[in-house]
Amino acid sequence: MAMGGRNMISLLEWINGALKSIDTSDELLSSFGADPRTLALSSDAFLSSALKVARSLADQICQAQEERATYEIPNGVPCQPLPTPGSNWADSVTVRLSSRDQHFNGDHRDLQPLPFHPNKESSARPGELRDMLKSAIGDVSLLEKDEGEDEAAERYNYLSVASAILMPPSNSVDGGCDQVKDEMQRIYSLGLLFYELFSGGERPSETTPHKIPKSDGISHHEKPELLEGNQEPFLLHDQTETIDIASNLNLFDEIGDADSIFGSLNGKHDADNIQEQTPKKKAMKSADKMRSVSVELLKSKGLPWSLCNLIANMLDCANGDLCGDDSYSHMSDVCSDLQRMLDKPHTYLDDLDLAKLAVTGLQLNETVFGREAEFASLQGAYKRSISGESELAIISGTSGTGKSVLAHRLGSFVNTRGGIFLSGKFDQLQHATPFSAIAAAFNQYCDMLVNEGETARAEKVAAELNRALGQEAFHLSRVIPSLSTVIGRDDRQYGVDQGCVDAQKRLLYLLCQFVEVISSSSGAPVTLFLDDLQWADTASIQVIHQLLLNSGSLNKSKHFFFLGCVRQEEVNGNHPFFSMLSTVCQFGIPVTTITLSCMDEDMINTLISDVLCLSPRLTRTLANIVHHKTKGNPLFFSQLMISLSKDGLLRPSLSRHRWEWDEEKIQSRKLPDDVATFMTSNIGRLPNEVQMALALLSCFGASTKVTLVEALETQLGMSLIDSMEKAAAEGVLDKINGSYSFGHDRLQEAAYNMMRHDACLFHFKIGVALVACTLEYNDDDMLFTATDQLNRGGPAVVQDAEQAVLIANLNFTAGMKAIEMSDFISAYKFFDNGISFLRKRHWQENYDLSLKMFVAAAKCALFIGNIVSLKYLSQQVLTFAKSFQDKLEVLYTTVNSLARYEPPKAIDKAILVLSDLGEEVSESCSESDIKLSIEQTRMMLNKYTDESLLNHKSMEDPSKIMAMKFLARLELLVLLIRPSLLPIVTIKMVQLSIKHGMSPMSPVGFTYYGMLLARLGNIREGCRYVRIGRKLLDRVGSNEVAGEVITIGTQVMCFVEPVQSANEFFLRGHAAAMLAGDMRNAMASSMTYAVGSYWAGTKLQIVRENFAKSRILMEKQNHLMWLAHQTPVERSMLILIGADETDLPGQPSFGEAIPYASMLICFQKVYMSFMFRKYEHMKASAEIYFGYNVNSWSLVYTQTAQAFHGGLAAYWVFRKSNDAKWAERASRAKFAMKKWADCNEWNFQSKLFLMEAEEAFCYNDIDSAKSLYEKAISSAREHRFINEEALAYELAGYFFMEFGQKDVSLNFFLQAHEKYHEWGAFAKANAVYEFTMTSMGAGALGGQ
Repeated sequence: MAMGGRNMISLLEWINGALKSIDTSDELLSSFGADPRTLALSSDAFLSSALKVARSLADQICQAQEERATYEIPNGVPCQPLPTPGSNWADSVTVRLSSRDQHFNGDHRDLQPLPFHPNKESSARPGELRDMLKSAIGDVSLLEKDEGEDEAAERYNYLSVASAILMPPSNSVDGGCDQVKDEMQRIYSLGLLFYELFSGGERPSETTPHKIPKSDGISHHEKPELLEGNQEPFLLHDQTETIDIASNLNLFDEIGDADSIFGSLNGKHDADNIQEQTPKKKAMKSADKMRSVSVELLKSKGLPWSLCNLIANMLDCANGDLCGDDSYSHMSDVCSDLQRMLDKPHTYLDDLDLAKLAVTGLQLNETVFGREAEFASLQGAYKRSISGESELAIISGTSGTGKSVLAHRLGSFVNTRGGIFLSGKFDQLQHATPFSAIAAAFNQYCDMLVNEGETARAEKVAAELNRALGQEAFHLSRVIPSLSTVIGRDDRQYGVDQGCVDAQKRLLYLLCQFVEVISSSSGAPVTLFLDDLQWADTASIQVIHQLLLNSGSLNKSKHFFFLGCVRQEEVNGNHPFFSMLSTVCQFGIPVTTITLSCMDEDMINTLISDVLCLSPRLTRTLANIVHHKTKGNPLFFSQLMISLSKDGLLRPSLSRHRWEWDEEKIQSRKLPDDVATFMTSNIGRLPNEVQMALALLSCFGASTKVTLVEALETQLGMSLIDSMEKAAAEGVLDKINGSYSFGHDRLQEAAYNMMRHDACLFHFKIGVALVACTLEYNDDDMLFTATDQLNRGGPAVVQDAEQAVLIANLNFTAGMKAIEMSDFISAYKFFDNGISFLRKRHWQENYDLSLKMFVAAAKCALFIGNIVSLKYLSQQVLTFAKSFQDKLEVLYTTVNSLARYEPPKAIDKAILVLSDLGEEVSESCSESDIKLSIEQTRMMLNKYTDESLLNHKSMEDPSKIMAMKFLARLELLVLLIRPSLLPIVTIKMVQLSIKHGMSPMSPVGFTYYGMLLARLGNIREGCRYVRIGRKLLDRVGSNEVAGEVITIGTQVMCFVEPVQSANEFFLRGHAAAMLAGDMRNAMASSMTYAVGSYWAGTKLQIVRENFAKSRILMEKQNHLMWLAHQTPVERSMLILIGADETDLPGQPSFGEAIPYASMLICFQKVYMSFMFRKYEHMKASAEIYFGYNVNSWSLVYTQTAQAFHGGLAAYWVFRKSNDAKWAERASRAKFAMKKWADCNEWNFQSKLFLMEAEEAFCYNDIDSAKSLYEKAISSAREHRFINEEALAYELAGYFFMEFGQKDVSLNFFLQAHEKYHEWGAFAKANAVYEFTMTSMGAGALGGQ
C-alpha cells in the first residue's frame, strides 16, 4: 500500500509491485521450470528501474557528504548529519512513482533529500514520517489519503521511478573523527540495501551477527525483521571477521584465464601452454579476502556479473583496511558506476561473451573518446555548408591521432541525415594514377547508384549529366570509369574529341558540373573527404579549389562541403594545399581547422574503461602504464592493447567474468619509443614469406587491387595471395572491395622500410613484371602503375640502351593517356621521366621519339605554368628539329604562353610564324586598302549561298591548317591590343577558308567577318555571317573555338535582337568556353554578360551579383586584362547603388598597352560626372575621351552606351558653352544611334528620342523637345529600359526647370527619383531628391 500518498511507497512494496508488473511468459524458459520472479529480477525492465532507485539513494548520500565537506559550520551550529551505518536502511527507503493516469506539473517538485535529525529514536513516532515527507515535498495534497486508495494502487506504474529517498533512522549521527572509515561504513550499509533491492527483497543470510559498540549519546536498536533473540546488527570494519578464501580459488587460479579453457576446445594442450597458466599474482585482489556477505545468491538469480561485483565491492568495505583493491573507497565512485550502467548498459551492465572473447581476443572498435568538442566543430561547419555556402574543414595532427576516425564519424553523421559522403585517400606511392583519390571518391558514388539498385535516382542523375555535359561526359568518364555505366554509354558511343583549348580547365569545369548535378538531383548536400592531403598532387588540389569556388557564397543553391586530413609533421607553408587554403580564404570561404593531439591519461583511462567494460576506477593503474608507454598516441595505444591481448597479458577471466591483466609484466615490457618502430617489430614476427609479400605490396602504397596482386603472382612465380591472407588474419591487412589495404599508413611505411637500400631495384623488378601484364590486359591503370614502378627504379638500374628506349616509350604512352584524362601534371612527369631514360645522342638515334616527347612535354609545361621548363623544351625542339613543320607545334605552344603573360609579344611572334608559313599580316595597310580587301572578300563570298558555304570542302594542307590556328589565336588579341590589325587577320582567315577549305578555325573567321561588316554599317549582312559561323561549329566540329564564336557573334546579334534576351547568349558562350577549357573566352563572355545586363536596365542588385561572379572567375585566373575592361563599369554601378568608397574594386592599369581599356576608364568618368551633374569634371574628362583615336574595326554593344551618354554629355557642354565642336561630337553620336535604331527600334529608339530631345533643348525648340522627351520616356518604358526611363524623366525635369515650368519639372523629378530607386540606383535617387529639395524648396515636395 502507498505510504501516505498516491505515489509514495515503501521499498519492499515497490520491489514486489515492480516484479509482478513484468511479463515473464517466456515459453522456452518456463519449459525448464524457471521461476517467474527470478526471470523478472534479471529482466532489463526491472534492472533499469532498480538502478534508478539505487542511483537516487547513492546520490542522496553523496550530496550530504559533499555539503559537509564543502561548507564550514560555525561553532555551536549543528551541521547536517549523515545516516548511521546499519543493516536496516532498506526499511527507511521510500520510492516515488508516477501513476498511470497522473503526470505532475511544474507545481509539484521532485523529492529532495530529507534532513537527518540527530538524537532521535530509531523507530519513527506515529505521523513523524508523514510530517517529514510534508517538509520535503512541500505539497500536502500528495500525502492525503483518498477513499479508494487501494483501487488507486492498481494504477501505479511501478517501473516509472521518479526518485527514492532514504528516510533518516533515529540513530543518525554527525560522524566520527575518522571520516574515511565512516564513509566506508556507509558504503557497506548501502551495499546491504542494494543486495535486498536487487535480490527481490531477500535479506543476506550469510552474515555473522555481531554487536556494534554504543557511542556516547547514541542508542542502537535492533532490526526486528532480521534479528532474533539476542542477535545484534552486523559487525562493521575491524569488528568483522575476515576469511581468506584464496585456497578456495586455487582451481580458478590454476585454470587461469578463459583462453586456456576455450583453447582446449581448439586442441591447445602443449606443455608450454600449461606452463603459462601457473598461478599468477593478480593485479586486482578483491577476491583475496572473504566479504562478510556473499553475493552468490545474486549471481544464482541471473543478475549481471558487473552488478554483482559492484555490490560485492561495496560489501567488501566491511573488511576495513584489509579490503581488496576493487573495493570502493568513495561514495562518489558508487554513484558514477551506477550512472554508467544506466547510460551504457551494453558496455557496463551486460555480461561479457567469454566464449567469443577467448577466440577473438580484444577487439577495438573505431570509436573516438575525448573528441566531442572537435566533432561538434565539424558538425557545425557541415551544417553551415548545407545552408548554401561551401565550406571546408581540415583535421591535422601527427600520425595515429585519430584524424581519419573522426572524419569517418562525420561521414556516418552525414549519411544518417540523407547527405552524400564521398571519400578518397591520397597515397605517397600512387601519384602516377591521375586524380586517384578524387576519382575513387566519385567512382564510389557511381558504383553506389548502380550496385544498390537505386534505379530511379540513377536514371535521374544520368539524364541530368547527359543534359549538362553532352558529349563532353566522355572526358569525365576517363577519370570516373563507372560514370559510363551510370549514363549508359561506352567509349564507342562518343564522338571524336572535337578539340579544346585547355583540357585541364575543361576537366575542372566538368567535375564541378558533376558535383552540382548529383547534389541537385538527389536534393542532398555533397561532402568530399580526402585523406592524407600531405601527399596530394597539384592537379587534385586544383580540383578541390575549383569545387569550393564554384559552390561559393554566390551560388546559394550549391551545397558542397570539403573535409581533409593532413599529417601535421609532413607539410609546411610551401605545400600547394596551403596555397589553396590562402586563396579560398581570400574569396570568403570559411575554413575550420581542427588539430588533434595525443590523448592524456584521463582520456586513455576512459577508452580502456569502455573497451574492457570496467569502471574507470578499476582501470586507472593500467591506463597510467599504457599512457606512459604510448605517450597517448591513439594508434600506438590500439596496437599495444591488441598486442597485450595476443600475448596473454590482457585476457578474459572465466572465474571473474571480466578482463584481467598482469600489471607487473606489462610495466616491465620494453617497447620502442615510436609507433612506427613498434609496428615494424610486429611485422618482423611474421613468417619470412609474409614479410616479403608485405614489402612487395607496400611498393604500391596503402591499397592495391587483388587483380594486380594475382597478375604479379603469375609473373613473379611467388605465392603472394596466400601470404596476403595470412597477413590479413594477423590484422596487418584488410581485404575490402577487391583490394588489399594496410590497416594504417604506418603499417605500410613499416613494411616499405624493410627493403632499406634495395627499394629502387625492388620497384624496377616489379615494373618489368607488370609490363607484360599491361600489354596483355590493355589496362590503363596497370600501365600507369607499371611505368611508375619503373620510374621509381630510375635510369641507373637500366641494363641496356634498348631497355631504356622501351621505358621511354612506355612513359610517352602513359603521358598521352594522362593527357586524355586531362591530367597535365601527371603527363608532364611521365614525359620528364621518359626524357631522363633517353641516352645522350637521342636526337640522332631516336629522333621521332625525342621530338614527340619534347613537344608533348612543352605543351604540358604550358598548361601547368612551368615557364622555365617550357623555354628549355621549346629551345631543344627549335635547335634539333629537322624541318620547319616539326617546329610548328612548339611554336604554337610558345605563342599561347606569351598570350597569357605578354600579349604584345604573342602578336609579334604569331605574325613572324605566319610569315614563314607564307601568310603575311602587314601592319602598314591603310584604311582604303583594308576597305578594298573587304570588298574583294564580299565579291568572293557572293558566289556562295549559306548552304554551299556550310558544305564547302575541308582544308587538308597541314601548313594552311597551322596558319589558321595562328590567325585564330590572333583575333581576340588584336581586337583588344592592336585593333587596326583585326580586319587584316579576319579577311585572311575567310579567304584561306574559301580557297583551301574549311578548317576547325573557320567559324572564328566568319564570325569576326560578320562583326566587321556590321561595324561598317551592314548589320543585317553581318548577322548573316555570324549565323554561318555558328552553324560551322557543328559542321567542322570546333568545340575548341565555340566559346569565342558565340561570344563575338552575340555582340553583333545585340544590334538586331532585344538586348535583354540576346544578352543571355553570353551565358551560352561561357558554358561552351568552359567545356573547352577556354578560360580566356569564358572570362570574356562572363564579363560581357555582366556589363550587358547593366546597360540593359537589369535591377542593379542582380547586376552586382553578375559582376561579382565574373570577378571571381577572373581573379581565380589572375587575368588582369579582362578585369581592366570590367572594373570601370562595375565601379560605376556600385557608386550608383551607394557603396562606400572602400567597397569599390581597384582599377588594374596597363597604361597605354591596352588603349581600349584606357578609353573605357575615361568614358566611365564622363558617364558618372554626367549622372551626378558635375559639369566641370565631366567636361574635362570628355575632352580626353573624345581625344582617343582607337581605330576599332569591331562592333560591340557597349559602344552604343558610349555613343549615347557621350552624345548627351556633348549636348550639355554645347548648351552651356555654345562651342561648335561639341555640337559636332553630339551629332556624330546621334547619327550612329539613328543607324542602329533603323535596324533595331527596341534597343535604340528611346536613346535616339532622348538625344534628339536634348538637341532640341540646345536650340530652344521647346515644342519638339517636349514631344521628344515624352517619346523617349514612353519608348524606354515599352522596351523595358528602366535606367533610360529614369534618365529621360530627369533630363526632362531640367528642361522644364530651365524654361520656368517648375510644377511640370517637379513631377518629372519625382518620377525620375522613383524610377532610379526602382532600378536600385539609390545614391542617384537620393541625389535627384536632394537637388529637387535644394532647387524648389522642401515644401514643394509635400509628403514625398
